[in-house]
Amino acid sequence: MKKLYYAASLLALVSLSLLTGCKKDTTPFPTNPQSNGVYPDLAYTTPWFPTIADADGIFVSAQVTDEKTVIISAFVNTYEYGMAKMASSTGNFNSLADAGTITLNDTVLAKSTALSYLSSISNFTLNLANSAIWSASGNGSIAAMTYTATRNNPTYSYDITTWDSKWVPILPRVLNAVPPRPTINFTININVPSHPNHADSVADTLAYNAALAIYKSDSATHHVDSTYNATVQYTIPIKNYTTNADSVFIYMTDNVNGVVYKRTCLPTDSIATFKPNDFPLTTLYDIPTFKLQINAINYQSVLIAPKKYYFLKMASSIKYYQATK
Repeated sequence: MKKLYYAASLLALVSLSLLTGCKKDTTPFPTNPQSNGVYPDLAYTTPWFPTIADADGIFVSAQVTDEKTVIISAFVNTYEYGMAKMASSTGNFNSLADAGTITLNDTVLAKSTALSYLSSISNFTLNLANSAIWSASGNGSIAAMTYTATRNNPTYSYDITTWDSKWVPILPRVLNAVPPRPTINFTININVPSHPNHADSVADTLAYNAALAIYKSDSATHHVDSTYNATVQYTIPIKNYTTNADSVFIYMTDNVNGVVYKRTCLPTDSIATFKPNDFPLTTLYDIPTFKLQINAINYQSVLIAPKKYYFLKMASSIKYYQATK
C-alpha cells in the first residue's frame, strides 16, 4: 500500500502592527530551509516568521490543525512546534544572533546556519497544552535566560472540515471608463474629402465614437459589475470561535507567490467579510498549492538583561484546497 504523507505549512504571525508596530512581513523561517524530512504523519515545509519593530528576540509556540484532501478523503492532522529568532540589533531580524542552545519544554530546537531555531521535525508533540517554558543558554551579548509564557493557549475552533471552498480571492470585475473626447471634434462627411491637416482629428473621432458606442451598449453591465465589486461574497466567522487571543490573522497563501492576501481582525469581530474590491487586481494565486490559514494569537513581552523579548502563543488552522498525494 502506498504510504500517504501530509504537508503542513505555516505563516506564523506576520503583521503585529496593531500590537507592536511591526512593519515587515516577508521574512521566511528558517532563513536557510532545513530538510523537510518525511515521517508517517506529515512533512514540514518552511513556515514564515514575524518581525517586530521593538523586539530583540521572538519565541513562538504553535498548536496547529490542518486539513488536506488525499485523493477524495479529507484528513485532519494536529501537531505542535516551537521556533525562535534573536535579532543582532533591536528589530533587525534580517541579521540574527546566536543565542546558544534554545529549548521549549525541554525540547532542543534545531539551529540553522542562519541562526534561526525550529523544533525537530521528528517531534510533533511538545506538551504545549500544559506549559510553554523557554530557555536559552546564552552566547556573547545574549545572556542565559528562562521564561515561562503563562497565558492560556488561544484557540480558533470553527470546524476546518466545514470551511467553504469559495473562501479564495475573488477579483473585481474591470470597469471601463467613458473614453476621453477627441482633441478636436470633427464630423466626417463622406462626400467631402478630408483635409490632410485633419487626419489626426479624424482618427481621434473614429476611436472615440467606437469606444463610446461600446460603453453605451454595455452600460447596464458596468452598473451591475460596480455593484458586484462592492458586495460581500462570503464571510469567515471570528468572535464565537476564538478564545484567549489578542489578534486573529487570516492568510491566503500558495507555494508560488507566498502571501497572496492577509487580513488582521480583532477577536471581538463577529465576522470577517470579503468582497471583490478587497482584492487588488494584481492578485495572483496558484490553486494547486493554495492554502487558507487562520491564526489566533496572544503575546507577552518582557525585559531580560536588558533585551526585550516577545513570547507568543498561536493556534493555527490551515486548509489545503487542492487534492494531493
